[in-house]
Amino acid sequence: MNKFLPHISREARLAIFLACLSTTHIHGAAYSQSEKIDVSIKRGRLEDVFKSIDAKSSYKIFYSRGMLPKSEVNLQGTDISVKDVLDQSLRGSNLTWELLDNNIIAIKEKPAKQQAKQQLRASGQVLSANGTPLAGVTILIKEWKNADFRNLQTNTASDENGIWGLNLPADNLTLVFSFIGYQTVEMPAKRFIENREPLRLQPETGGLEEVVVIGYGTTTKRMNTGSVASITAKDIETQPVGNPLAALSGRLSGVLIAQNNGVPGSAVQIQVRNQASLSPTSSGSIPLYVIDGVPFTNFNGGQPATDNLNSFGISGSSGGLSPFAMINPSDIERIDVLKDADATAIYGSRGANGVVLITTKKGQSGRTRIGVNVNTGYTEVNRFIPMLGLEDYLTLRKEAFANDGVTPSVANAPDLTLWDQTQSTDWQEFLIGNRGHITDVQANMSGGNNNTRFFFNSGYRRESTVFVGDSQNARFTSRLNLDHTTSDGKFNIAISASYANDESDMPSSDITSLYNLPPNFPLYDDNGALYWLTGSSFNNPLAVIKRKYIGTTNNLISGANLSYKILPGLTAKANFGYTTTQLHQNSQTPASSLNPANNPLSSASFSNTKSQNWIIEPTVDYVATLGEGQLTALIGTSFQQNSSATQTTYASNFPNEALLGSLSAAGNYTASNNIVYYKYNAVFGKLNYDWKQKYLFNGTFRRDGSSRFGANNRFGNFGAVGLGWIFTNEDFFEDRKRILSFGKIRGSFGSTGNDQISNYIHLSLLSSTTAYLGNPSMSLFTLANPNIQWETTKKMEFALDLGFLRDRILFTANYFRNRSGNQLSYANLPTQVGYNSYTANVPALIQNTGLELELSSTNIENENFSWKTSTNFTFYKNKLLEFDGIENTFYASSFIVGEPTNLVRLYNYLGVDEATGQATYEDRDGNGTINLDDRYVADLGTPFYGGFNNTFSYKGLELGVFFQFNHRFGVTKILNTRPGAFVNQNDYWLGRWTDANPNSEIPAATTTAGNPLYTSYNQFTSSNAVYGDASYIKLRSVNLTYKLPTQWTSRAKMSNCSIFVQGQNLFTWAKNPYVLDTETTIQGGPPGLGTGTLSQVLPPLRTIVFGINCQF
Repeated sequence: MNKFLPHISREARLAIFLACLSTTHIHGAAYSQSEKIDVSIKRGRLEDVFKSIDAKSSYKIFYSRGMLPKSEVNLQGTDISVKDVLDQSLRGSNLTWELLDNNIIAIKEKPAKQQAKQQLRASGQVLSANGTPLAGVTILIKEWKNADFRNLQTNTASDENGIWGLNLPADNLTLVFSFIGYQTVEMPAKRFIENREPLRLQPETGGLEEVVVIGYGTTTKRMNTGSVASITAKDIETQPVGNPLAALSGRLSGVLIAQNNGVPGSAVQIQVRNQASLSPTSSGSIPLYVIDGVPFTNFNGGQPATDNLNSFGISGSSGGLSPFAMINPSDIERIDVLKDADATAIYGSRGANGVVLITTKKGQSGRTRIGVNVNTGYTEVNRFIPMLGLEDYLTLRKEAFANDGVTPSVANAPDLTLWDQTQSTDWQEFLIGNRGHITDVQANMSGGNNNTRFFFNSGYRRESTVFVGDSQNARFTSRLNLDHTTSDGKFNIAISASYANDESDMPSSDITSLYNLPPNFPLYDDNGALYWLTGSSFNNPLAVIKRKYIGTTNNLISGANLSYKILPGLTAKANFGYTTTQLHQNSQTPASSLNPANNPLSSASFSNTKSQNWIIEPTVDYVATLGEGQLTALIGTSFQQNSSATQTTYASNFPNEALLGSLSAAGNYTASNNIVYYKYNAVFGKLNYDWKQKYLFNGTFRRDGSSRFGANNRFGNFGAVGLGWIFTNEDFFEDRKRILSFGKIRGSFGSTGNDQISNYIHLSLLSSTTAYLGNPSMSLFTLANPNIQWETTKKMEFALDLGFLRDRILFTANYFRNRSGNQLSYANLPTQVGYNSYTANVPALIQNTGLELELSSTNIENENFSWKTSTNFTFYKNKLLEFDGIENTFYASSFIVGEPTNLVRLYNYLGVDEATGQATYEDRDGNGTINLDDRYVADLGTPFYGGFNNTFSYKGLELGVFFQFNHRFGVTKILNTRPGAFVNQNDYWLGRWTDANPNSEIPAATTTAGNPLYTSYNQFTSSNAVYGDASYIKLRSVNLTYKLPTQWTSRAKMSNCSIFVQGQNLFTWAKNPYVLDTETTIQGGPPGLGTGTLSQVLPPLRTIVFGINCQF
């Protein structure tokens, strides 16, 4: 046309054609355009659509630029008819189109009546999270009934290109988008009238299409060949926890969680598929943690991870600050725990104890969204130990002296002779009976376009303790994630950075252990000063509170991931990570907190630690079609270095207690330094093949090098093979899918390693010692072991994944067997060497077997109500399979070949001698005396554990209830030395033997060493009188959320808003009433997580918060 009308504008030419061909035009509604094109318009204009049609079809579009609206157009799909492209792009506008002769299409305005008639038509496109159009998505008008529009269609479905349209009677309605395997979404209808930006649906949590994170990539539950347990942001955000690891308790099969105590910031320990080391409290049982691809190993003074930050510094009442207390749970998108060989072998020597992958939230394309979440509440101890009251305590004490034939005096019984016997204190209520307070504020912003996306979140959390006095923990966090992709889609860069500042002001020790003070113990003397009992080990609680621990932690986690598509299917990537942690600690002991009879001096300890970790991992990915399947390959290398420097100073003789935080004010001090480096290199590869989505193969290999071993043993090889068969995709199964909609058999076998020992074990180390003749001197600190090498774990698994009734019911069963050999532990040395032991490879083989079951179901789901259930069970057995020469080692007193490693030797308690009230035990060897050979072996562990969750939704109301259960053998009765001793006891001892109660199963009271009754208690705490069934059920969490109606929130310019109440650690049902908490474990207690301990620490607290969460 330009040839004939070179000087006439496009608008004039359009007018001429409309006039000349008015008698021969054909309206688009009466003509079908069969020609199809591919279209991909992102944040474009109508003119871009017309140019695309001009270029890709035989049609030519004529229009006036002045009539085109400024709104954006987002349209993509393949093999779409020109008619559909035009209809979709013009939908909702005041324009229409006409087909003229010679394949000419004219764009013009609609008649006024037609515009009015169609101005309330909503339309758009529905895509998956990765941008693939979704066909068959149901779109319906929510809760709308009007007799005047009874014939109006209230629902529709998206076509093969994800495109949909629906006429609306009003613009203040809500549309509901639902699709099997994806999360249901409610959106204001006005958005789809005014803005045609595609809606992206996210996979349903727990569904087969849910994306799970694995080593150096992602997959779906449907196509995964490994064993991965996952929790998403939806479940994390409904729990009022400060440490994200605490949100995992009971929710993942094969993953046992234990919190050290309930002090804010305390450590949370994770054990994946049971104990695999001879030393369960050592670093050899800790999994590898990875945050957005960056290993998070930057704590414990640069040594292997023990879940604590201050192991090289000072330990406050928390028993060690958790590094994960610096990670904001609101930043986390999901946590995936890798368990079997197929999932963990790609991490080589660091995957033996499992891998915990933490993925943070990323920005989504679209308009900028702002979110605010504010909640506040309280914490409290959820149960107390039933202790003796004053009268019963005094009776017990007097009875003990009478049974021993000893007269109470000021020296041996001040509670009976000196203290007020009419006034008492409930020490549990006094020490830990207060309420702590929580305030948590989060603000985030996210958005972007198809090229650049961002997510920013900042949070503040303050939590006080239940201790008497004023102690608290405060944390400020900030995170920024940026993601940019070039327009051609070839280059991508993702940058993440998070900063955290944690301030802890706590007592220097956990005062919970003072709960058993005599009820009439006085806090003050007659002069109003703190009371001290000379010659006693009693601590005045008010004195303990005066001893402070102050810790300040600054943490930076940063990373960058770059990728470039070199060729179709070939992508080069590089991952860079840097983490640094600075920990400043000050422990203060004022002289006023010590017994003045000992002429004490004020003292303080100072510790400063700086740890740094960097990692570089270049990789190359290749994806190609091979035969009827898809081949995916990866090869890469890793370079990592950790360094840590710690300076610890002990100072004393301060002139004033107010100066205990200032080292320069000390009169005397001694200092020590510790600097360590750790380097780690690796090459690794992965090969995956998926043939027709039926047969799955995944192979991994890794060669690791660690500086913790000598030159001859520095490198180790690890690898695994995973196989899967989706038998429901076979042709012979096609007619059987109505009931069994999905079925997969999978298995894996491989090896992983462990190098979690101290640095420099292969070298002899010297340390400074006492000066000799006034000269500095050194002594041998560590014996060299140049032959030390990798610990290896061989893993095997068989699993079955099933889906029923279109995957409304999902079931998984995993059977695993792990064998850990060449154990890194301590070995005996001859006494003439001067050392009892040194670190070496011990010839022990530990086997763990287990069965993990997971079941999830959508019981009811309709427009107004849904009910979903999920549960998991873990059954496992552990035993020491081999240990050559154990009888010649000190391990012979702790382990037995063929028995569990987590064992305890117990005497068989027979009850009470009716004549004397003494405890009696079975003489198993028949030699007439009770000795060590009379003990039997019991498994101090957990045969099975799990969790049970229900979620109910009714309109805008949602209720989630989660129970955790644990069946195990452990401590059932806490004995505070002998009943009748100078401490209070629990009410178990009310039923003790007396002359009036000779048939009791509980021994008589005693308090004086040397007499037969006292001696009969020697074996009591190591007998089955104290150990037994320590099972429990916990109402771990409850959340109730009400989503405000869209009509309300839209008026306030909010996309959605909800109010909520959340509870954590609410109630416990247990056979053992004599412990504050049934699961708490502390360092130095019996081995293994969750076995209980003979000491009492502050338990995980009942937490209840109220809050509001709004999105703009």
